[in-house]
Amino acid sequence: MEGKPAITAISWTGGKDCNLALLFAKRDPALDVRYLVVFRISEKAFHAHPISLMRQQADSLGLELLFVDFPEGSTDYFQAYVDGIRNLYDSYGICTISTGDMDLVGTMERNWMERCCEAAGINVHLPLWEINREAALNIMIEEGFEIIYSCVKSPFFDASWINRKLDRTALEDMKKIISSGLTQEQINDGVKPLDLCGERGEYHTMCIGGPLYQSKICLQVNDEPNKQMTKQKTKWEGNIHNSSCIWTISLNEN
Repeated sequence: MEGKPAITAISWTGGKDCNLALLFAKRDPALDVRYLVVFRISEKAFHAHPISLMRQQADSLGLELLFVDFPEGSTDYFQAYVDGIRNLYDSYGICTISTGDMDLVGTMERNWMERCCEAAGINVHLPLWEINREAALNIMIEEGFEIIYSCVKSPFFDASWINRKLDRTALEDMKKIISSGLTQEQINDGVKPLDLCGERGEYHTMCIGGPLYQSKICLQVNDEPNKQMTKQKTKWEGNIHNSSCIWTISLNEN
């Protein structure tokens, strides 16, 4: 006799990848998806992934939104994650966390959530691990996800991409950016080509509708996105994208 499906939470940002992970997890009979969990520094604003939007997503998806908060200034984030995950197990019986991770981040040699879950004594579900980027985006488009760009960074993007839909036209435009190559200056700076799924942090998204949503998320988006210039052009480390200019979505929440 098979055991009961594992009570599962999706590591949540509201973006395209965790939404696809949620879809795969919901279709896995071994998993019982009940929660979305946001790991965050306490009270720190998520400009690329607004909390207010995540709350609307949770309501539309019919799932409970949980938060694991870390005090600002924490120095041992690994232990903070492990303690937070253990608390999720103790408080909600969560024994599997599913993430939309596709690749290693920066100079890490192993998936972060896999390490944390292992130390906390629960399972990790990585349905998108090492997935082909274009294939992943095609699945999202074919499944009917409605995805918008909520944060984009130079040198590959500009303000016009904010609130744009990630559809086949946008996908083709990103492929053109890749095919156009890098300038010699960018090569000298160690810039890597654009990752189609933004796995180096080149862009972030939010999902406002899709196959699991009971209703579309309604947003009031200001015409002008937020713009942030970095103090200086930073170098790239591992596969982390550093940019001289970042644009994020501006919501009218009054």
